[in-house]
Amino acid sequence: MPIDEFIIKIYLMVDDYYKKIVTNRLRQGGYAPKLTDSEIITMELVGEFLQMDTNS
Repeated sequence: MPIDEFIIKIYLMVDDYYKKIVTNRLRQGGYAPKLTDSEIITMELVGEFLQMDTNS
């Protein structure tokens, strides 16, 4: 499976589960975030899967 398809599948799964789990947003005010929580979680999961950690 190409990496872009893998990332998209992971994102869709994370986004679906995140919407089921988190019903109330914690953040109420301030600037709108540039990335959604689902996007950040996806980046972390894919980075771990591809062993792209910076804790060397």
